[in-house]
Amino acid sequence: MSGQLVINGVPDSIRHDGWWLACSDAQAGHSFEASGPSNPSRPDIRHRAVLPVLLLLVWLADWLFWDHGPGISIALFVLTLSACVLAVKPKGATRREWGIALGVQVICNLPIVEQVQALSLLFTVGGITMLVVWVGYDRMVEWWQAIWALIHLSSVGVVLLPVTVVKETRTFQASPDLKQHARSMILPLTVGLVFLFLLAAANPILERFLAQFSELDFLTAEHLQRVVFWFGMACLIWPYLNLSGGVLGPLAKAPSFRSGHVPWLAALVTSESLRNSLLLFNLLFFVQTVLDIGVLTGGMSLPEGMTYARYAHRGAYPLVATALLAGLFAIATHRMIDQSRFLRNLMLVWLAQNMFLVITAVIRLSLYVEAYTLTYLRVAAFIWMGLVFVGLILIIVQIIRTKSIAWLVRSNLAALAVTLFLCCFVNFAFVVADFNFRKSYDLSNLDTGYICGLGEQALPVIDAYEAKTGHPMCLGDGWYMPVKPVFQPLENWREWGFRRWRLQVYLDGGAQE
Repeated sequence: MSGQLVINGVPDSIRHDGWWLACSDAQAGHSFEASGPSNPSRPDIRHRAVLPVLLLLVWLADWLFWDHGPGISIALFVLTLSACVLAVKPKGATRREWGIALGVQVICNLPIVEQVQALSLLFTVGGITMLVVWVGYDRMVEWWQAIWALIHLSSVGVVLLPVTVVKETRTFQASPDLKQHARSMILPLTVGLVFLFLLAAANPILERFLAQFSELDFLTAEHLQRVVFWFGMACLIWPYLNLSGGVLGPLAKAPSFRSGHVPWLAALVTSESLRNSLLLFNLLFFVQTVLDIGVLTGGMSLPEGMTYARYAHRGAYPLVATALLAGLFAIATHRMIDQSRFLRNLMLVWLAQNMFLVITAVIRLSLYVEAYTLTYLRVAAFIWMGLVFVGLILIIVQIIRTKSIAWLVRSNLAALAVTLFLCCFVNFAFVVADFNFRKSYDLSNLDTGYICGLGEQALPVIDAYEAKTGHPMCLGDGWYMPVKPVFQPLENWREWGFRRWRLQVYLDGGAQE
């Protein structure tokens, strides 16, 4: 015998007394499963915890948006949603994280407070996207990964609530006690309805109340639309409150590109060909710089039939395109430039000449605007030229300090974001109309049709024109002359916007005078 004790089976007394072992194992297993990543298609206890928050946000959306125009209500809803997302964050948020997150949301929603427009909505979406990605992945990610997560949240996430409801309904099993309670209510409800109708026949007050109750319309078209609105908002909000359940999907991976070897391209792009190209480019740009200086300072005369306005308009946009192409060329050849100090110096001189050409392009465009008028497109051209100029400066910094291309891309994106953010607070309609009105020495040559088409924000300029000339600016004769813009007063605080409020104050002041 080996001396090993073998017990065939467990005695019934021990098996019955050890119930707590199975219970402990089950609870431990449940705890282990709960600690892992949950499936977004399977509801867990956290879904029930966020249900009151969901109902609160749906009610808030109905109160702010239903039967009201957009305005400051968008900012209020997004800020409340952001606070709710932080509140249901799985690992919780510290006070510092609360302050930073809500501070970023306030900054991103300031353009909406100024005026609701496509550009301001872009910053609102960008702000909530940053918050959602940080809560869902518990860290910040690249911008293209954030965009992919937003696309996934807006497509797959919106069907999460209907799928969850359907699965809950299929797996729901009524307990025996619930069934017993349901059976026990059949008799009192049936007999109670009979007594109610008999009492109504004897009591005219109760009969009138039941008649008024029966006349209420519960399924009108407006009610159905409102219910659809509630359900739609619930579907949109639900994934934001369940970010830990994999709603954002896996983190997008960086695309991999094969570095294919092109023999003929490698034979063309060499250090020698790059040197010759930079020498030729510097020479061409030097000639262009000298000619521009001569014309702009009056030392050279234009060809016969060429006016200064035509000269300014003709060269503004090609020069900007030239500078942009130069920047792309510098980025494409940055590795070869870093290996040679001579090539780097040639590139820096060439980029400096491109910067000067951008300045001359701005001067040309300003001369053209002075001769004619300012338009939205020309304002955009000024902004675009400024961004190209900043981009050239960043390329020079990248070459001198040997920064990476990723740094250059992030820096240009940051410059673009700051520029667009500041543009949200500029009333371009008023700026264009006011500039054209003040710079027009002869009001008969003023392009009144363009000013009338700028919308309600041009009303102060239109009123100033009519007060000065005594004639209406917007005749409204159809296609060639738009009608005078009509300002719709703010009827509700939810539609409030700083720009519209400021215009309403101006118009109310003019009406009182």
